[in-house]
Amino acid sequence: MNRQSTFLVFLFALTCFRIAYSGWFELSLDEAYYWIWSQSLDFSYYDHPPMVAYMIALSGLLGESERFVRAPAVLCATGVTWITYILASDIFGNRRTGFLTALLLNITLIFGVGSLMTTPDAPLSLFWMLSLYFGYKIVDTQKPAYWWALGLSFGLALISKYNAALFAPAFLAFLLISRENRRWLFRPQPYLAFALSIMVFAPVIYWNYLNDWVSFRFQLSHGLNPDSQGAIINAVEFWGGQVALYGLFLFFFIIASSIGIGRLGVKLKRDDFVYLSVMSVSLLAFFFVNSFMKRMEGNWAVVAYFSAIAVTPGFIALWADRTLTAKREWVVYGYRASAVLAVLLIVYAHIQIVEPVLPMPQKYEISRRIYGWRMLAHETDKRLKPLKQGAFILANRYQISTLLTYYTSGHVESYITNGKGRFGYLGSVTRLIGEDAVYVTETGRSDLSRISGYFEKTEPAGKLRIVRQGELIREFRFFKCFNYKGGLIEI
Repeated sequence: MNRQSTFLVFLFALTCFRIAYSGWFELSLDEAYYWIWSQSLDFSYYDHPPMVAYMIALSGLLGESERFVRAPAVLCATGVTWITYILASDIFGNRRTGFLTALLLNITLIFGVGSLMTTPDAPLSLFWMLSLYFGYKIVDTQKPAYWWALGLSFGLALISKYNAALFAPAFLAFLLISRENRRWLFRPQPYLAFALSIMVFAPVIYWNYLNDWVSFRFQLSHGLNPDSQGAIINAVEFWGGQVALYGLFLFFFIIASSIGIGRLGVKLKRDDFVYLSVMSVSLLAFFFVNSFMKRMEGNWAVVAYFSAIAVTPGFIALWADRTLTAKREWVVYGYRASAVLAVLLIVYAHIQIVEPVLPMPQKYEISRRIYGWRMLAHETDKRLKPLKQGAFILANRYQISTLLTYYTSGHVESYITNGKGRFGYLGSVTRLIGEDAVYVTETGRSDLSRISGYFEKTEPAGKLRIVRQGELIREFRFFKCFNYKGGLIEI
């Protein structure tokens, strides 16, 4: 069996495992939110473009279980792995390097576990990787036709997640740096490709125009506005998280390779090396600066790592071949040991998700986020049953609201109690006036005094303690609310 056949067997087996495994645990906090989008398709939504909703809607034609909600993430991960294999194989001239690069990608915690969760990062990763590959083909072949493919894939990335826009300035920076490729700036193809991407993105722009630019405003505020937490604390938290998400010690090999391949590209006059370096280093620099100004989430910088990972095994092999000092063996052994440690971390994470074996700080315990929702929905169903037929659910957080809709019998409509926000763009709720509701809130977060004025009567309806392996995960309180007067859920 040749290397490509071996890789294809590996990829098929990995995909089958992920499809099977993805049904072994409940939806995470945000996955149900995106599932709600798929039930009300539109050109865009409050906080992200629509691609993730389209993908869930498509897989939903086959079923509504967790496996079908997560199928887009699994299949996008398969596509990203395949493109990474092809890209690394082409750049370094052998399939073995491509295979090792695909393996490296899948042993990072963010990709290995993230490939099981359907979020906007799933389609973003696929179309960013496609854009990265077509950009490489432009550099490698100088064929104008690849600009059309780049324009289309970049447009699809834009309607997946807004931070795909970072591809454009990074690619422009490369064109300005590269003497050979700078000539494209004086040809029509880049501008036509950009126009094509804007055409693909146009429905999102139109939706924002109709809705007072709410999605753009939300993301600009969410992603760039400074917060009150100290700059050093922000940066340490973010980059400490990056080290964990990208394989602990492997993180440092990935960063060093992204820089080293650029320097080697300049020395060898390899523009493809320089291209992949710029597409990583420029974005890492952006996130480094922003990490001091804003508390950032760990997945925000994912686009900066794809090209860095794509060159890591190949660069380390090239560096080792060109280095004769004693540190050569130390670096190679260190890289291999780091990879083994990353594999152990991935195995541990997969076990911990379905059956927690070691205590973890609550902030980092992913198993807490994917357990207890069926139980909560079952208890909510019991309290809905004696109410009028059109009864709905209220919750104090949008994640809980959407999880309850997904897991309740008949997918009972649910809303949040803090105004318009994320649900204000999914349709009118004036029809709810006169209906009863069940209010579900985490203990300590109840806002019953505010809610009671919008109903004729409210009354306590018990509580639920969600316990796993003897540990209290969450506690919820229920309230029955009668005859909704309107005004609480403004649209």
